[in-house]
Amino acid sequence: MYNLSAHIAVFKAYIKIILTYRGVMLINAIRLLLLPLVLASAWLSIEKTEGNPYTDADYLLYYLMVPIILNLTDSRIIFRFPMAVRDGSLNRELLKPFPPLIGYVLESISNNLIQLLYLVPFTLVLGYAVKDRLLLNHLEPGILLFFVAAIIFGGLMRMLISGSIALLGFWLEDVTTLNLILNGGIWALLGGMIVPVATFPDKIRHFAEMLPYRYMLSFPIEIFTGRLPTAEIVRGFATLGLWILVFALIMRVIWKKGLKVYSAYGG
Repeated sequence: MYNLSAHIAVFKAYIKIILTYRGVMLINAIRLLLLPLVLASAWLSIEKTEGNPYTDADYLLYYLMVPIILNLTDSRIIFRFPMAVRDGSLNRELLKPFPPLIGYVLESISNNLIQLLYLVPFTLVLGYAVKDRLLLNHLEPGILLFFVAAIIFGGLMRMLISGSIALLGFWLEDVTTLNLILNGGIWALLGGMIVPVATFPDKIRHFAEMLPYRYMLSFPIEIFTGRLPTAEIVRGFATLGLWILVFALIMRVIWKKGLKVYSAYGG
């Protein structure tokens, strides 16, 4: 049975908990900003190859947005759930008046929103420093609406992939390495964190566009930069929706099978 008041209470509790770690949030904001800054500096300092669709202004805007999207689509379930299985605290989660996994979703949302309090000011300062090189006159309500929708569904996609890996904690003592490979390394390469997907060679780009990784980072930014026509945006959302259904099914199957083998003392 849906319990809105319980969800709101848990969300407020997570907000209070996260606000007690303000120093950690500041450090994490700086960490999120450093890599994109380094990558932007690198791409701006090298000569562009023939056929590269990105200009210096495109690279600047792209990497300014990377930390924001990285944060908004982040999911903490990959770290929290396996620990709950190991220490038995999942027992308490199973007794709460809503599905246990909802708690991890609420924790991620509260963490990501609070992190914006640190990320946005830094991003605005950096944006102001290079304002003469940014092109934002293409932004209009339609693009911004698609942009917000892409962030929401991209965050859901990342949560489902992270959740599917995290639920393997029913059988595996440590899923960190598996997450680094499937949800870290491959995502960094094909999701657009290191190199914008739009600048890939055609064959690699078409391959990346068929995988879910692009839609957790590059796709929302491509929309924001105004580089995608409406037809490609719609096609992107269709691909994203298909992957969401696939991983929702995978996660549901793993959850049901995992509960059958789960047993713990304490918690």
